[in-house]
Amino acid sequence: MLGCDGATCAEVVVVRPEQLTSARATWPVVWIDVEGLDDSATTRMVGEVFDIGELALEDAVTPDERPKVEVFGHQVLIAARTARFEGEAIVTDSVALFLGDRYVITFRERLGPDPFASVRQRIRHGRTRIGVEGADALCALLLDVLIDGYFPVLEHFGDRLEALEDEALNRPSRQTLVVIHDVRNDLMTLRRALWPTRDLLHALGREPTPLVGEHARAHFRDSYDHTMELLDLMEGYREIGSDLRDIYLASLNNRMNDVMKVLTVIATIFMPLTFITGYYGMNFDTQSPWNMPLLSYRYGGLVAAGIMLATTVGMVSFFWRRGWLRRWH
Repeated sequence: MLGCDGATCAEVVVVRPEQLTSARATWPVVWIDVEGLDDSATTRMVGEVFDIGELALEDAVTPDERPKVEVFGHQVLIAARTARFEGEAIVTDSVALFLGDRYVITFRERLGPDPFASVRQRIRHGRTRIGVEGADALCALLLDVLIDGYFPVLEHFGDRLEALEDEALNRPSRQTLVVIHDVRNDLMTLRRALWPTRDLLHALGREPTPLVGEHARAHFRDSYDHTMELLDLMEGYREIGSDLRDIYLASLNNRMNDVMKVLTVIATIFMPLTFITGYYGMNFDTQSPWNMPLLSYRYGGLVAAGIMLATTVGMVSFFWRRGWLRRWH
């Protein structure tokens, strides 16, 4: 828990309900950060002290809750999602913010880094005076930090897509297609988190909402602009992902065409050689003048080999002049 007035801030770990009640009565603005959505005892304690309804608490601790904004009497519930990497995969975690009169309550997952660490540092060093600006300004700041956390994730996707493009063009493999598919799935995960977030920020920034002043609405509109920028980047990356799949298939087709071209040239070269050896392999009476030439000639085998060699050289030269043996780029 973190409580602030116009000049000072105090940060404590809450273990008893009386601490919450005292802080709410003492500090102009109180921020309660609940870590772990499965801690039912803590959730119930916070709900009783701040008179949070059962339905609202259920929405706050649902791991797969869709981003939204709901007004529950004297409180505003904002459900959002953070994005982080788990290995090479993207995972989005649920974060719920309750905005009330002079307090903000956040519920978040234990997994991954603290998404609000930068806000804590700003408050501790006095760069943000939430005791003066109010609880709605704190809520807007927390939500803005969540949105800005998507930018490093998308920048990582840009680097991955650039590497995949080079691999799809020059070294396509079955694993390349698997990675392209994984990237597209991760982008869809981000899309499912960002699109409803855009709607809730539009509602907070453009529509009159209880407990949200004009100053905080300006911050929400700024976060909305950041979300639109993220969506533009994400849609661009999704199109690049689709193009990469087409590039991969085109590269495979080109490689297959190269292989077929080489095999066709080899088969074409051996066709006349096969004809010559087959022709001279027929068993006829060698005394007849109408039968195959060179059968009784002392150097007939060498002459036949020379004919085959000359045929091969002539065909290879012809194919080279036509450009059929050169590598396609």
